[in-house]
Amino acid sequence: MASITAVARLVNINPSSKLNPSLVSATKPLFTFFSLKSSYSPIVSSSAASLTSSRAMSYDKQLIAAKKAASLASLLCQNVQKGLLQSDVQSKSDKSPVTVADYGSQVLVSFVLQQELPSQAFSLVAEEDSGDLRKEDSQETLQRITKLVNDTIASDGTYKVSPLSESDVLTIIDCGTSEGGSNGQHWVLDPIDGTKGFLRGDQYAIALGLLDEGKVVLGVLACPNLPLESINNKNQNTLTKSSSGCLFYAQLSCGTYMESLAGSPPVKVHVSDTENPEEASFFESYEAAHSSHSLSGSIAQKLGVKAPPVRIDSQAKYGALSRGDGAIYLRFPNKGYREKIWDHAAGYIVVAEAGGVASDASGKPLDFSKGRYLDLDTGIIVTNRKLMPAVLKAVQDSLKEQALPSL
Repeated sequence: MASITAVARLVNINPSSKLNPSLVSATKPLFTFFSLKSSYSPIVSSSAASLTSSRAMSYDKQLIAAKKAASLASLLCQNVQKGLLQSDVQSKSDKSPVTVADYGSQVLVSFVLQQELPSQAFSLVAEEDSGDLRKEDSQETLQRITKLVNDTIASDGTYKVSPLSESDVLTIIDCGTSEGGSNGQHWVLDPIDGTKGFLRGDQYAIALGLLDEGKVVLGVLACPNLPLESINNKNQNTLTKSSSGCLFYAQLSCGTYMESLAGSPPVKVHVSDTENPEEASFFESYEAAHSSHSLSGSIAQKLGVKAPPVRIDSQAKYGALSRGDGAIYLRFPNKGYREKIWDHAAGYIVVAEAGGVASDASGKPLDFSKGRYLDLDTGIIVTNRKLMPAVLKAVQDSLKEQALPSL
């Protein structure tokens, strides 16, 4: 991995560049936390408690940098999505779609973090590497990525740097090859979470989190197509009609906030406080290949949920859940699939700091300290503290029934 010093020299970074003042707001939050009383409580390890007490309020600079990075990456992604062509799509070995926006977003996030935090050691666990782009038949794609990145940096005007070369872009992409783990700080990035939604013109997110000693301590979700108003009870085909999109952000022990990507005053958000499963609505993945819709349906039936599921792509679901648009998020991927930490890290803390809880199907908390993958039992459950016991029981009962042989 290239060191931050090497990359700083490579792109001619000016450490004296100023932060965009619009990213810092002293506006008083409009919402406060609800008081939740329940027999269920999230599992917090002693090391997490230690982080909370000894490092409270110590991630402010990282959060400002993360907001700037995700916001700038969202501008690039919005521009690409507007003019999306079929030729923008490549095929990776795992058959998932990759666009020039994926790479461009990763370059911008890595660039901004190193620009804004030049004195800090830099470790990034990210989805993409430069392998495909170094192939001879990818030169045109690489040229387009480089132009998009340079145009976005220039239009923003914050950083007075020389234009990046194609070699610079490849090097910066490969800054994202960290394995993460339980030692030190590691940024975790999904440059475009929900690539199929992005290609359809639907929901996607730039998801950026920070691990400290294996614990998620801050997260930012930029959701360019998610409206500021609630999507509860809305036709999901109308969800892309947002003029500015949403930015969710959370820091350990500081709550979760939402503002528009255009820079509206932030508001503090909280998960739904419903305790009656019949009144709850739930989110699940848009693509049936990403999560078992039939299993989710069985769980909803056991809970008595009356509302139909809201199916949207990406970690935008975590953002919507954090502000109470729905009360439950269920994810049950195909057997053998291993969840990557970048698919959940940012969303996890956004919901947790909004008063929510998350676990796998056995009730164990999500563990981001094991490297690039989450070791889970079957799936992921996200809800509020009041509903978790009932949801967990319904999940486990449905899984047992699914495992029984047919008569």
